[in-house]
Amino acid sequence: MDKIYKVKQITSLYESCYKCGLPSINCICQKSEKVSTQAKFWILSSEREFYRPSNTARLLKLINPESTEIFLWERTKCPEQLIKNIKLEKYRTFVLFPTENEELEKRKVEFELTDRIPAFIILDGTWKEARKIFRKSDFLKALPIVSLEPNCASNYDLRRGAGEGNLCTIEATIEILKMNGEREPAQIVEDYYKLFLKSYKAGVSGHELGI
Repeated sequence: MDKIYKVKQITSLYESCYKCGLPSINCICQKSEKVSTQAKFWILSSEREFYRPSNTARLLKLINPESTEIFLWERTKCPEQLIKNIKLEKYRTFVLFPTENEELEKRKVEFELTDRIPAFIILDGTWKEARKIFRKSDFLKALPIVSLEPNCASNYDLRRGAGEGNLCTIEATIEILKMNGEREPAQIVEDYYKLFLKSYKAGVSGHELGI
């Protein structure tokens, strides 16, 4: 997604960085080395989600730019580039989604390494928004589903009701990287995510985080 969106401000005291979404005093855009993962992440985001400063897909794009693409989901317009990506033979594409009923369970597969590049479509938004995207996107219906069973609870606590059994977008990618045998990049992404959480919470009250 090349278009620049002005994210909502966390605090009225400082302008927010349009890349990381944090107040300018706590911008972390240059605070970590970049990674380039073998696994590809195609984030299908609701427009409302993309404006939220607490969005973590934007964070993943910052630290893993070559392997992450963000596509805006619109009810009346298909993401043409994403559909083109899905059709490329070099990728084995999965949708990350819980198999909440028998019909979806039939589409569930166990992830295994092959000679094709694994690509994961992650639906970015609230649980209600993600379900709507999944239900109304015909181009997702033929794709196999991968579900995660993490060993630990979500640390994402930036929104009311968040973290109740569901991983946020960047936490999901960390688990996928581990599953794909990319533990070093997974750790770098996780450390960056932890820095984001600290910086966000400091920014809410207008405090500068000494980093």
